[in-house]
Amino acid sequence: MHRSGSTDLENCPVPEDLLKNMLDATLNVVSDIGSQLPDHQRAALAVYCYRRSHLRQLGLSLAALCSRTALVMEAGHAGELIHVQAQAHNVNEFDAGIRPRGGKAPVSLHVV
Repeated sequence: MHRSGSTDLENCPVPEDLLKNMLDATLNVVSDIGSQLPDHQRAALAVYCYRRSHLRQLGLSLAALCSRTALVMEAGHAGELIHVQAQAHNVNEFDAGIRPRGGKAPVSLHVV
């Protein structure tokens, strides 16, 4: 099993400008940009972002576009775990758009 350089937490696998564009973009644009990257580079970027708490959601969104094989080659067992989380994250994003019967958003009684 060959692992790339994403274990080096200092070096981003894509140019800084591309990462900045992805951070400013919506998830639809992230999917468009991410799908244009080669699979190994997309997996490296997904792992790079996932390992930073402030970029974790971006990492999961990118990981959802990656093959399990690419993530495992990139980060070993951690890549497999990221793949599982990304698939669950994708399902949760889909479910978040579904409203209960009646079409109104649920009301929270949580006091702020």
